Amino acid sequence: MKRLLGIIKKEDSEQLFVNSGSFVGLVDNSQSKEFKAYKWQKELFESKEPKDELFNFRLGPSSGALLESVTFNIFTYGERIKEVYIDNSYKSRSIEKLMIKKDVFEGLRLAEQICASFAFSHSCAYSKAIENAFNIQPSYKTKIMRLIFIEIERIFNHIYVISRLANAAAQKVLANHLIYLFDEILENNKYLFKNRFLKNINSIGTIKYISLDQLKIFVNKLENIVNEFEKLYKFSLKSENYLDRLHNTGLLTTDDFEEFNFDGPAVKAMNFPLDTRSFEDLFDDFKPILEEGSDALSRMIVRAKEIFQSMALIKKLLINLQENNDENNIRIDDDQQKRNAIAFTESPSGTIYYYIELVGNKIDYVYIATPSIFLIKAIEKALRGQIFTDFTFAVESFGAFFSDAAK
Repeated sequence: MKRLLGIIKKEDSEQLFVNSGSFVGLVDNSQSKEFKAYKWQKELFESKEPKDELFNFRLGPSSGALLESVTFNIFTYGERIKEVYIDNSYKSRSIEKLMIKKDVFEGLRLAEQICASFAFSHSCAYSKAIENAFNIQPSYKTKIMRLIFIEIERIFNHIYVISRLANAAAQKVLANHLIYLFDEILENNKYLFKNRFLKNINSIGTIKYISLDQLKIFVNKLENIVNEFEKLYKFSLKSENYLDRLHNTGLLTTDDFEEFNFDGPAVKAMNFPLDTRSFEDLFDDFKPILEEGSDALSRMIVRAKEIFQSMALIKKLLINLQENNDENNIRIDDDQQKRNAIAFTESPSGTIYYYIELVGNKIDYVYIATPSIFLIKAIEKALRGQIFTDFTFAVESFGAFFSDAAK
């Protein structure tokens, strides 16, 4: 399944940043006709002006119904949504531009600022790109620790997204229980790792020292929380009203994937096994969680099952972790050599890709492909034909973050 991750524009040249399974890299723009997603990524949009008979109902950028600053232009003539265009430029901080001329360690801190919910995933994808460029080989312990923290991030993020979804679908009691569990994990993060969203833990070539005893304490607490989640999840599946709201809401098709190239739980809910953890050597025989409904319910089920899968992965990884302290002697000299590299990490909502060019130890160019860029286009498509009652939980089912998309 080929995906267009982005368009690399430099001076008068243009290359395509693509993933075609075993290959992730840049190709000549002569291949643009192979990607339907080229049109919207090239900003060759169709008209966003409302047709004569439609009314443009604007929601946002500042509204109690929205988590982040964003505007939904909803074209309608009544209760049913005909078209939607999302403007998330309010969240833009031009982080790619801010990285230019920064040294690689300053760039790492900026990568963590893109989206709090995916801070550790961004940190890992960025670090791996720098390590590839300088041929740095992280230790076995660092590799395992990174995988553990990525799965921790996946668990608290999925619980958060499901809580938002439940709240939007008027399941207030379930939503409040879930948001409590989410906050419990963040408080444990802060207590044991000194940051609620796991920032300042990962670094280039290494990871912060955390004792094995500390990690075991955290994992025991996390398993108790996941067990509580499992009870709530099984109970929620008995609510016909809840399931009926999510079933057949926000449907997507194979054509939608080819046009917008989204990934993560959104595409796994369409029975497509697109998950870069399948290529991870430290996971034995990893199988992505798949569903077939292609709707909000299937996306929720994929996230719930991934929570249990992540907990099992963490426990397996912990068995292989030995107590020792990595030597943090990473040196990156400013030798003025030109280098470039690509790396990626499977975040909770899809894969994060970094393409970075360096001169010495300074960043000369960077392009970041985040999962939310693609999910926003999927949301626009999924909302067409829905009624306003379905709007909120259809949006929440994707787990997209507008800060992640705007960068």
